Amino acid sequence: MVNKTISGKTKICALIGDPVEHTMSPAMHNAAFQKVGLDYLYIPFRVKPEELPQAVAGLKALNVAGFNVTIPHKVAVMPLLDSLEPLAEKIGAVNTVVNNNGELRGYNTDAEGFLRALTEQSINPQRKNVVILGAGGAARAIAYILAEKGARLTILNRQQELDWEW
Repeated sequence: MVNKTISGKTKICALIGDPVEHTMSPAMHNAAFQKVGLDYLYIPFRVKPEELPQAVAGLKALNVAGFNVTIPHKVAVMPLLDSLEPLAEKIGAVNTVVNNNGELRGYNTDAEGFLRALTEQSINPQRKNVVILGAGGAARAIAYILAEKGARLTILNRQQELDWEW
């Protein structure tokens, strides 16, 4: 439960995906907002794939400050945005959208976050053999950054072919 006063000045952030009922993101984000004194509220929204265009237009129209994107929308959301950060464009997946005065800009923080976790453990992926299980949006970002850093990848997925182009 969010322990704060909500007003007309409160900025809204969101998570869109399907499903979202299991997510811990609201608890984490709202606790962080409260700790640093930001007047923000983070809310998850279940968005079915066929409703994604209307949901993105609605978030923009409501002037939501930004939103995270999870399965199954990390690729499908891209053409609905006004611009993409270069890394997100290269990876072909978005997990974070920032609303800057009505312009929705997509970012991918999965790749850099994964690489940071490796470097904090003094792991250099160069020339390492890496197996990635799955080929969703996060796997796509991780595969991209590992390949860029010189890792040798094996990707195991239910579907035989990948639609990734780098």
